[in-house]
Amino acid sequence: MTNIDYEYFDEPSIDENYKCSICTKPLQHPVTTPCDHTYCQQCIRQWLSQNHSSCPTCRQALSSDDLTPITTRLVLNMLDKLLVKCSLCGTNRIERGNLNDHINKICPKRILSCAASDILCRWSGTRDEYDEHLSTCNYQQLRPVLGHLISTNNQLEQQIQALTTHLQILQTTVSNPTKHLITFDKLTDRENKADFGIIPEFYENLLWKNVWYMDERWVKITHTLSGWKNAYTNDHTCVAFNEKGNTMKIGSKQQFSLVAFEATAAWHDDLQINVLGRRMKQNLHSSTINLQFRYSQVFQFDWNNIDEVKFVPINGVRHPGMDYEEKYFALTWILLGK
Repeated sequence: MTNIDYEYFDEPSIDENYKCSICTKPLQHPVTTPCDHTYCQQCIRQWLSQNHSSCPTCRQALSSDDLTPITTRLVLNMLDKLLVKCSLCGTNRIERGNLNDHINKICPKRILSCAASDILCRWSGTRDEYDEHLSTCNYQQLRPVLGHLISTNNQLEQQIQALTTHLQILQTTVSNPTKHLITFDKLTDRENKADFGIIPEFYENLLWKNVWYMDERWVKITHTLSGWKNAYTNDHTCVAFNEKGNTMKIGSKQQFSLVAFEATAAWHDDLQINVLGRRMKQNLHSSTINLQFRYSQVFQFDWNNIDEVKFVPINGVRHPGMDYEEKYFALTWILLGK
């Protein structure tokens, strides 16, 4: 079994008992057979895959299921201590077990990509050329600007996708009278408040538990750097949220369908929410979604014959600069079916 990264130092002196009789090289990931012969795992499996059904040494019947990995530490240590020469840089007398560390951390001829490959630098070269390239790499020097542009572009793509999905859902709502789009914009006028408050009982003929509303004007005054501001899409001026970052529920005395909703994380990146579709307090459906701080997302469902939707915040990574631990999220709108 060959390896392009190294060759053995003084290979003729290596004990034949530590060599594979198929490739004639020192064993790699050795396995043993019921007939007590030892091979490289890859060598013997390749042999058996070529329509052979017997041991290549003694011809005793053999299948892949009969192979047993050798786990004896003494044998594995002996193999790992075999001395090799790196074929890339020529360094000699490296213990085979340490070769990966040599290649990944030390070898001056290992081919590396530029640290700015994530922002489209296509350079690749040896490790001993890397520092010189990096000192003159235009992409690396422009990283703050390019990184911001790429991040902004990704956010715009997400917003376009959310707008497209929102438009499709609105078209579905208009053409299908059984769909009911619930928004929260009229709450601030109805409650005569420009900040936040509890969603009134039976708003839109639904039961709201631990669900509050918040006006965009309040966010612009008190939470300008938060993810809240990204929830007010498509001219919406008021959103719902889970009070104290806890579980919230939306229910009805009649069965309904969950079609879609738009949501945003307030303080966290990758905020996981377990969404449950329930009927008579029994879980019928479950899905875990990831909410983002920087943009809102539309999530679509096809859950029928439920009487409650439950939103359970699980965990997330606090966005840099945010001091709040509570797992708040905003609901811009929710689309239900009869």
